[in-house]
Amino acid sequence: MDRAELRGGVLALAGVVLLGLLVASATPGLPGELLVQSLRFHLVAAGLALVAAAMMLGARWRGLAVLLPVLAGLGHGALLLREFHVHERPAGEPAAQLRLLSFNVLSGNPRAAELVDAILADPPDVAVIMETPGIRAHLGKLAEALPYRVGCADSRTCDISLHSRFPIEDGQIRTMPPFGNERLVVGRVRVDGQSVTIAGIHLSKPYFDQASWIELAHLGQVLEGVEGPLVLAGDFNSAPWTEPMARLAGRLELATGPWPPATWPVRLGPLGVPIDNVFTSGAARLLALESGDSHGSNHRPLRAVIGLYGER
Repeated sequence: MDRAELRGGVLALAGVVLLGLLVASATPGLPGELLVQSLRFHLVAAGLALVAAAMMLGARWRGLAVLLPVLAGLGHGALLLREFHVHERPAGEPAAQLRLLSFNVLSGNPRAAELVDAILADPPDVAVIMETPGIRAHLGKLAEALPYRVGCADSRTCDISLHSRFPIEDGQIRTMPPFGNERLVVGRVRVDGQSVTIAGIHLSKPYFDQASWIELAHLGQVLEGVEGPLVLAGDFNSAPWTEPMARLAGRLELATGPWPPATWPVRLGPLGVPIDNVFTSGAARLLALESGDSHGSNHRPLRAVIGLYGER
């Protein structure tokens, strides 16, 4: 392949990237566009690499023409992320700290016993577990460290569950429209005298965009009535820089950490997408957030340390 052909191939690929960024930014209502939005910064990185390649191959002006919309896509993503960073952390030291685990363990996980042993090796204060039937045979063992549970009274039909070493107050499982699945759990715990509401969510796959939007709208309605500190964790099946997630952040005044760690696909490690997340609002703030080993799941778990700053 000569230089001209290579240059043409690079520019053609750049056109595909620009089309993806256009879909991510314009949200024309196409199937799967939520997935494209989640890949926004991957597309930006690919675009910048292709711009550099085009310029090296002599297409300087065409490379610059590609660069401008790529930077526009970067800026749009940054504006969406800003919704999670407009609330400052309360001053002073937290009155209490909560250690939380959020983990989609995968139904039918072949390494379920190993996974539960890993949780028990460093047990959190509270765990939000998605696809709970994946560890159905080991729920009794998990209860040794986290004896209080909401959800999965019948693990054959459930999905999400909340486990805690503290008593859970007002615990409830809610079904999510439009499919009516048990994918939302809400409960309140007290840590060193500080009350905090924990909400766990498992949204539908991003291939059903309208379903995710309906679920997020319903989630906002449910959680708008929560008073006091709130922690929202789970498998959102989309990154924080998607438009529906940014709207939810504005509605609930959600905050997150500096940069969410990637959790899927597992094989890509830190180059993956943060579709599992932990957010806070009110007098609760993330102090630390990191991903861990998947132990047979198709998601990495998240371990969070959350500061509770009292009523403010």
